[in-house]
Amino acid sequence: MVNIIFDLLEDGKWHSLTEMTDKSGVHEFKLEIVTNFLAEYDFIELDKTKRKAKLAMSVVDFLKKIKPIEKDER
Repeated sequence: MVNIIFDLLEDGKWHSLTEMTDKSGVHEFKLEIVTNFLAEYDFIELDKTKRKAKLAMSVVDFLKKIKPIEKDER
């Protein structure tokens, strides 16, 4: 499920939890649990009042660096 969330947020922009639920098919309650965990460990930024999330810049940078490596391995 974390891969799904990372895929949805990989553009580094804010996304509402409703949008994430709709696009992922993951139940909203489960999505909230996972996003809270990811925010606690600084993988994502979570705005609980506006109910939106985005990847932390360090994660965005990391994903950009490993994408070419993943393509080469396929």
